[in-house]
Amino acid sequence: MMMPERDWTWLRDITGRLHAAVPKSTVSAPVITSIPVLKLGLELMIESQPLEGGKLTESIAAGYRNGLMIALLAFIPLRAKNCLGLEIGRHLVREQDEWFIIIPRSETKTRTPIEFAVPEILNEYLELYLEVIRPWLQRGRAGDALWLSRQAEGALSHQTFGRVLARLSSEHLGLRLSPHDLRDAAATTWAIAKPSQIAVSKDLLAHNDLRTTTRHYNRARGIEASRAQARLIAELRKRRTRC
Repeated sequence: MMMPERDWTWLRDITGRLHAAVPKSTVSAPVITSIPVLKLGLELMIESQPLEGGKLTESIAAGYRNGLMIALLAFIPLRAKNCLGLEIGRHLVREQDEWFIIIPRSETKTRTPIEFAVPEILNEYLELYLEVIRPWLQRGRAGDALWLSRQAEGALSHQTFGRVLARLSSEHLGLRLSPHDLRDAAATTWAIAKPSQIAVSKDLLAHNDLRTTTRHYNRARGIEASRAQARLIAELRKRRTRC
């Protein structure tokens, strides 16, 4: 199965502009936005996509899985524990033509329920993973974990993902990123591109809100925040034609 050809040159232009807008900091943590994070994820998937009729290998399957995880976290910056704990049918669900990530309050750090919409741009990549890559990694073993280890049975561990992310980000971005840095990237993106709407990042990161809210309000707020993140990235892409 081949993915359609895409032109991702817009990402380089946007990355340069966003990095130029980031103020110099004395802290040691890397300052990065969601744009290069998304670019890294997409590049890894494109490099690792299986050719039609081609043979899958551990390297290809793991590379594609890693790319999809990173791209998804660019749009939906979950905490590592929640991301690695995702299960198909329980947390990752399909409603008509849309995919959603749903995490109950009992499984979140802030006891805030999470419901995010997976952006349409990732649907093809996600479905290829579910139909081809993940079954190969599973190798007939039982379990519903979304992110499977290629060696150990069951879900990818926090330690392994942290090590993989650090290596890939160092090689491709020149920064040694941790899973938490991907959450910071989402907030930085809003702070730079839409400072007047920085509150969106609070909902996107599922931080506690002092107001009393209903379950339905929380749900709508989380979905809208994830869609707003996708719209922001699309808007930044369009700016390339106006610069």
